[in-house]
Amino acid sequence: MKIKIYLYQISRILFGIFLVLYSVYNVIRYAGFLDRLDLYFSAVSVFDFAAVEALAPLVPFEEFLIGFFLILGMFTRKVLIASAILFAFFTVFLFDANHNTCALIHLFFFLVSMILLKKDNYDLITPGYNVQACHIIK
Repeated sequence: MKIKIYLYQISRILFGIFLVLYSVYNVIRYAGFLDRLDLYFSAVSVFDFAAVEALAPLVPFEEFLIGFFLILGMFTRKVLIASAILFAFFTVFLFDANHNTCALIHLFFFLVSMILLKKDNYDLITPGYNVQACHIIK
């Protein structure tokens, strides 16, 4: 049983580290990230909404927060739900933009999020999910 707990912790932390590093890379090379977004949005047909295009530049910051909370092990269940939704949306969006390789990578991250979410009972250091955030941060 302890090996499953350690495996879960290592997987969660490595996934969080990857998200933090990738988001920092995208922020450092933010102009290139915005160019890729323009390329994606020029090819989409289903997700051609102004709201989606307006919120897309915030993605690296969202990934950073998700990765940061995964590394810390705080609000793990809620963060994994948010990451699963985010990566599922990216997968569908990138398939719509006809960037299949990137879509498959995001599909892999969606599956990692779902596996970590399903095995969330091994995360023994995460604060209780029913506890208010103001009670945790004192």
